[in-house]
Amino acid sequence: MSHESIHEHLLISARKWARTAVEAYLEEPIDQDFSVHHMAVAVEHASKAYLASIAPVLLASERQPSVDDLLVLSGNEDKTKEGRAGLKTIGGEGAILRAAKLLGPEYKAPAKLKELRESRNGITHMGWGQPVTECRALLAVGIDHINALLEPLSTEPAGFWGTHLEACTALVAQATSETEIRYQAKLRQARERFAETTRRLSEAEITELVSSLSVLPTAAPWPLAVPAECPACGHTGFASGRDKSGDYGDVWFLPPALRLPLVWAHTHDVGTRPRGHQGSGPQRR
Repeated sequence: MSHESIHEHLLISARKWARTAVEAYLEEPIDQDFSVHHMAVAVEHASKAYLASIAPVLLASERQPSVDDLLVLSGNEDKTKEGRAGLKTIGGEGAILRAAKLLGPEYKAPAKLKELRESRNGITHMGWGQPVTECRALLAVGIDHINALLEPLSTEPAGFWGTHLEACTALVAQATSETEIRYQAKLRQARERFAETTRRLSEAEITELVSSLSVLPTAAPWPLAVPAECPACGHTGFASGRDKSGDYGDVWFLPPALRLPLVWAHTHDVGTRPRGHQGSGPQRR
């Protein structure tokens, strides 16, 4: 079994499973179980095709592989008793993680790929399917992962997806939009709940909360919305922490009408502006 034949065989198989997955989704009525199951297989085979294109031995099991497995994967099948029939390779999850690592630090396998694999297992072993909305999201994440592998596999998306290329592009775009909408909605709800909770705190509790949140090693402004009085104008607004310069512990005052998003409001100048900010901005205590 040559290096090329393993890689090409897996890529052809991935293409077959992927196309049938999309076809099942586009049918009326949608066969979501069939679609999710086949997309999960396509993702596994595409990941393995990428590994094999680098070196077939990368398909060896993450557990201790047998000598026969290594012989088959290194092109010495004739030296084994069972040949490829007895070959045991890396599992689907391991193949995806190994492929993602080799794609480089700029690529991270989507977390929802785990749900895709689990859905396939549920369908295969217990007949547990997914609602249509979940089916769409799972298909999209599979398409997205495969697309990330096509360029290093020197394969054009049009050649892989065929007549389904436009539908696949739309599925990914729609799922991305839905994910962003859900994320933003959850973020708004979390901020509102936090603000509602802090309104009931005493002054001492607010001081302690500000102090605690100011030292958190976060990479983004912490979503603080503590009721406070601006020292410049006496307006009662909501204090938010940490400015864009990375200076922990700063507190900004925003009027209630502008509490979300917690950025750049209260534009009077009292001579204290954040570093690197030109013009008027929110003032710190």
